[in-house]
Amino acid sequence: MGQAKLRGSRDARVAQAFAKLEANRPEKLVCNGCGADVTTINPVSTRGLRGLESIWVGQCDCGQTTFAASGDPKSVQAFFEAISQDTELTLGRQARDGDGHSKID
Repeated sequence: MGQAKLRGSRDARVAQAFAKLEANRPEKLVCNGCGADVTTINPVSTRGLRGLESIWVGQCDCGQTTFAASGDPKSVQAFFEAISQDTELTLGRQARDGDGHSKID
């Protein structure tokens, strides 16, 4: 029997994956541009991105795109370095509930 079948039916595995993703969902993101709350947050696939548990993206009303990522700290840092190579990127740090937001210089 394959390893996937040992973890349950396909529907059970899909439900587990969605539950794990939702457990990492931030309540809100804080825009690094204007500081407003970004509450419409969408997941981004981490398939093939070793060390990243979840990536979230939201669009602020000011027009700035805000990302959040969780996982291994080195992998998270590598993700943000990769997306900032061709663009100006303002980095910040916050708790999952949106508190304690600070910009990183």
